[in-house]
Amino acid sequence: TDKNGVFRLKPMRLPAMHSMVTVSKSGYFEISRPYIVEDEALQTITIQLLAKAYAGSVSTSAGGVVNVNGGPKLSFPANAVTDANGNVYNGQIFVYARYLDPSDPNLGLFVPGDMTAENAADEEVFLSTYGMIGVELETGNGQKLKVAPGKEVELRMPILASQLASAPASIPLWYYDLAKGHWQEDGSAQKVGNEYVGKVTHFSFFNCDAPFPLTQLHGKIYLENTSQPLANALIRITLIATGASSFGYTNGDGGFGGCIPKDEALKLEVMMPDNCGGQVYYSANVGPFSDISTLPDIIIPASAQVPVVKISGKLLGCSGQPVANGYVKVQQGTSKGFLYPNANGQFEYTMIVCNNDPQTGDIVGYDLTNLLESAPTAFSTPPNALNVGNLTVCTALTEYIQYTLDGQSFVKIDLNGGLNNSSISIATQDSSSEFIHFTIQNNGQLGTFPITVLSANLVAFNSQAANTLTSTVTAFGAIGDPIIGNFGGTFQDFGGAGHTINGSYRVIRSW
Repeated sequence: TDKNGVFRLKPMRLPAMHSMVTVSKSGYFEISRPYIVEDEALQTITIQLLAKAYAGSVSTSAGGVVNVNGGPKLSFPANAVTDANGNVYNGQIFVYARYLDPSDPNLGLFVPGDMTAENAADEEVFLSTYGMIGVELETGNGQKLKVAPGKEVELRMPILASQLASAPASIPLWYYDLAKGHWQEDGSAQKVGNEYVGKVTHFSFFNCDAPFPLTQLHGKIYLENTSQPLANALIRITLIATGASSFGYTNGDGGFGGCIPKDEALKLEVMMPDNCGGQVYYSANVGPFSDISTLPDIIIPASAQVPVVKISGKLLGCSGQPVANGYVKVQQGTSKGFLYPNANGQFEYTMIVCNNDPQTGDIVGYDLTNLLESAPTAFSTPPNALNVGNLTVCTALTEYIQYTLDGQSFVKIDLNGGLNNSSISIATQDSSSEFIHFTIQNNGQLGTFPITVLSANLVAFNSQAANTLTSTVTAFGAIGDPIIGNFGGTFQDFGGAGHTINGSYRVIRSW
């Protein structure tokens, strides 16, 4: 992702019913999000990562209880964990956990998966949640821990007052399988007062959910008429029997689709995002549906007074050529939209804004291939239909590192770098498999110098083996100034395999 959190994938063939995006960043829970592919369509997937919140610690030898913010409780027996390799661990167990409230209107942004699951009979079902929790166990220095074989940790999950009456006496427990993009049935929990109580033998995300047979529902949302699709509208579908809701967003064509409970009465709502107050502009009871179904087009009338800005224009490169691999960011107060041009660089977009947003904003274009951006273009509303003309992207991005490792190219924008112990150090700020860090033997001078440390995409450089790794530093200033240069060469990893890397960087000096 770039500095705006945006990623864009080229057209590709994908599994129609269960494609998946996985997102990871240091300090956050890793999640994956499956989705149904709409053929030949530009689809937008929005994911909010959850920070790993420290919940408490207990002694391995004594065990203890950790209270998680929001109400869940975790009870550890003595000697209940090992290290990641299964070895005995003696010390404090540091617990990082997040409770996911079923009533949170933003649940669809950060919930792992799409609420589909595989039950114990390997049947695909749809889940109605009564509460979720994400848990990770670590040592004091960040090493992973896990529940020991033969041990169980008691989980107490609060039941919302609004769901207490519909909550069954016994409910399946489900954990999220990151690689499959599915929730998997794993045990059960019993209703005790206003809690569900169960036991787990491992940790990831766990869920107290009622399962339902599933089918699919699709539809399109328009504003005033079918020539104005409403993109990025928040869709909430509520299972009337339990009050549980699922959330999603319309794509660039105003379309939405996904799995729903089969043969159940539902309520469909089109809403403002939560940061705008969550106002509902359309509501209708729909279903039950016994098979894959498509709703008639939903047209929101002008009388609903949905606050929108209609923006069109063209994204061009320095020489006037269309920019297809890029995007346009529109910011108006708390409202933010991302517009994706077609092959001719043209874009057209209807963006929902908050009623209390200022009547001014700005638009910036980005070229993801050439690492360029445009100068901000200011706009004001009304009028609420704007043609911003040509956005020309010619300015180099403030920070980036681009590199090609063994013939495969990568671009990163979230960086840090500086001078420490007579060496320049540059690194990306994520922990995914596409991570690069290197150290240049250099005390802040310009010129070509050897690289002494390199790790790229989980490939580590063996400095004891022959290599030709160097970096040419062309700019180096005070803290706050850019470090600019290029690097490359051949090297061996610790397994003896040979690799080739080359690239360039521009990073603002942090120390």
